[in-house]
Amino acid sequence: MNKTNERYFNLAKLFNTLRLEGSSTQAELKEKLGLQASTISYLVNDLRMKGLVRNSDKNIGSPKVGKPGQPIELDNEYAYFLGLYLEETFIDAHIIGIADLEIYSQRIPLVQENPEKVPQQVVHIVRNILSLYDNIKGMGVAVKSVVDNDGNISSFKRTLIGSEGPKIWSVQGFSKALREAFPDLHIVVENDANCAGTYCQAVTKHRYENFMTIIINNKPFGIGCGLILNDRLYKGGNGAAGEIFFSDRNLQDLIEQQKNGKAPVQIMELLKESIIKGIYMIDPQKVYLSGSLFSQIDEQTKKDILSLFDTIPYLVEVLVEAQYSLPAKGAVLLAVDDFVMDLLAMMDRR
Repeated sequence: MNKTNERYFNLAKLFNTLRLEGSSTQAELKEKLGLQASTISYLVNDLRMKGLVRNSDKNIGSPKVGKPGQPIELDNEYAYFLGLYLEETFIDAHIIGIADLEIYSQRIPLVQENPEKVPQQVVHIVRNILSLYDNIKGMGVAVKSVVDNDGNISSFKRTLIGSEGPKIWSVQGFSKALREAFPDLHIVVENDANCAGTYCQAVTKHRYENFMTIIINNKPFGIGCGLILNDRLYKGGNGAAGEIFFSDRNLQDLIEQQKNGKAPVQIMELLKESIIKGIYMIDPQKVYLSGSLFSQIDEQTKKDILSLFDTIPYLVEVLVEAQYSLPAKGAVLLAVDDFVMDLLAMMDRR
């Protein structure tokens, strides 16, 4: 590895460590990154000169500001990032700073129209938000559909009011349309389950190298799965890795017909076999269940759902209302990564 690549790699490790830990002293960073104290000092100064880091308020008593005993942290005000989670009837919008601290959130009603009009709706909403915040540098969009390698989105879900039977729809050039509308923003469009997996990876500080995040929504019904394999998001050859489809639609039809009269536990009983097959195929260390199906459940319902998986040797956790917007927050993390990679690449070599 040449010096330029080594410096870039070390800067990226330092940035990611500060984002995960919140604040650290230079001495702590030395231990976490396995680098020499002088190297840590140079790297911290590089990020400080760019305005990315600041002295933390969590001062542990070191009398000399900027020395190894002074905790430092990412400056959340350096850049904001917009995270959107596109649902059928609303968009969850979040503005999060570069240090992963939230600034703003809002649920915006969305009028159901032809899928081809979704990009124009998103552009309109984003322009309104940008008019209120002038420090937004990137945008992550979580969508309830497959995102292929060219940024097109497609879905097997029913999304049109009054439509009969299964609908397979696609929007060609979705990501391209957003980038053309906002050329100054770093934009990432990704499947909602993949975004949720990315967020779980961050909040657990990469505790698990292999896990699944299964998103189950009930209005309309949809199920998807984000895969983190070897500590990296795995998308597959066409962006559809982890998607759970029902080839004959019988099970999905049954759930669609009964979702209004069935409790989450009963719906999960219908889905149990398909989910367990996927779990055994991937063999993860942990499985997270999230989505609107679980957004209002109580503790007893949560226990009843988890009991359905007592017979398998895997850790399963249900994420409820407090984590419902994690796809939007995961999309922000992906947008931050894109922004920071470019920023670090442009930093002058020492």
